[in-house]
Amino acid sequence: MGVLVAVMTRSAVSLGDIERGMQQACTYADWLELAQLHDRQSGAVIWQATPETTLYDYREISARHAKLSTSLQQGQADELLYALNEGVHGNMGGMGRPVLYSQAYCGTKQLIDDYVASISTALDFIHRCPEEKISRAEKIDFFRRASHCYGRSALLLSGGAGLIYFHHGVVQELIDHDLLPRVISGSSAGAIVAAQLGMMSDDELRSGYFETKRYHVPTRARILDAMRGRVSPAEVKAVREQVLEEVIARDMTFQDAFEKTGRYINISVSPAEKHQLSRLMNAITSPNVYIRSALSASIAIPGMLPPERLYARGFDGSPRPYLEGRRWVDGSLSSDLPAKRMARLYGVNHFIVSMINPVVVPFVEDVKTRQVRGVRSVFSESTVRVAGELLVMLERMLARRGEKGRALAAQLSYLIAMLDQSYLGDINIMIANKDFRWMHALYDYAPGDVERLIVAGRRRTWPKLSMIRNAALISRTLDRILEELDMMTGVHAPHGRLPK
Repeated sequence: MGVLVAVMTRSAVSLGDIERGMQQACTYADWLELAQLHDRQSGAVIWQATPETTLYDYREISARHAKLSTSLQQGQADELLYALNEGVHGNMGGMGRPVLYSQAYCGTKQLIDDYVASISTALDFIHRCPEEKISRAEKIDFFRRASHCYGRSALLLSGGAGLIYFHHGVVQELIDHDLLPRVISGSSAGAIVAAQLGMMSDDELRSGYFETKRYHVPTRARILDAMRGRVSPAEVKAVREQVLEEVIARDMTFQDAFEKTGRYINISVSPAEKHQLSRLMNAITSPNVYIRSALSASIAIPGMLPPERLYARGFDGSPRPYLEGRRWVDGSLSSDLPAKRMARLYGVNHFIVSMINPVVVPFVEDVKTRQVRGVRSVFSESTVRVAGELLVMLERMLARRGEKGRALAAQLSYLIAMLDQSYLGDINIMIANKDFRWMHALYDYAPGDVERLIVAGRRRTWPKLSMIRNAALISRTLDRILEELDMMTGVHAPHGRLPK
């Protein structure tokens, strides 16, 4: 127990004092102890223990939980199978709504936790049931359908340049709690983190890899200096190559990464040409593309670095151009959070977002954790929409004003594309205003700033862990059972059954 926690738990303190202590906590254990104290003093534990609320259909969840519990106690495999066939999904009766996890610091309604646990237990019961009661073919058919219907979670890491260390804190916290999804996407700075997740083993990640990992950007090559013209494009490119050298091997493809770690990493790249579409590079759509090549394109900021060509491993094992006539730039410009594409590819229907994009952070709020959206949220969305429409008009005007005008219009098109995206998922871990500094985004750090960003990422993850855990429990149970069934039937599935 930390000194701060010990003092607070042994003396009468206000809720405000506890909240300030939570904001200063350096470990999850200390934060959790203070959060539990807050929930007791605020009365949130009473809310958790009481099933009734208008926020979800507690009657349906209570009835289903009672039916599963009774069938489990009596060992009624057929009744369990029938009950689960009626539907296995994470938002039954609205129980997956984020607002249900914003009423208390430590979790949600006890009924929801119990129901999710009972589903997982029931799935294991059916899996272990003797084949004379439920045949293996029937089990395989049921679990495949259940997995398809339930879906799974994915982690989306936004772009954000030097704010990347916030991602480090988020990802390391998920790793430490064994809650890192196997499907991960990243653009720009997020792509750097995603690439490392694709190539590092579980043991390496659990040893605190992202807690200690640093990127060596020379002081005179910061983005701000490049924007001011104090650093040549060649010097900026050299810094990028240095970062890439530190992050990933030259010859690792997306397929290589999947075979090593079982994680499906996805890297977004944006087209350099106006009328082309962004691409999502991964082991399904582009298995032979070198991750380093996609990463190099995804961090190519227009105006600072030239568009990049992608390279893939050819049939003879040597590198060759991929989509030779195309060039690519910063992935966050047109596909920062590629949720729809990932839903199609992997059957993902639940998204965890780590958001550090400095262009949108000041305008985006996590409205899903509120019962009422509020005037500020509506105003922010309206402001972004109006700004986008004005920029479209300005782009059209500039495009008709000669070569210089067209060059400015091309730059504006990137900003328009950014404003036209959706930046929220089901669970949103967003850098707080008090932790956000523009200078950090430009790789300009004072001593201790990097460590503070990592801790900020961890702290913003702690209140979300209970929701992530509930969302992951059933899908992980289904994936594990299907993998075991595959092994029993002789199907080689070393990393589970992704994708469908």
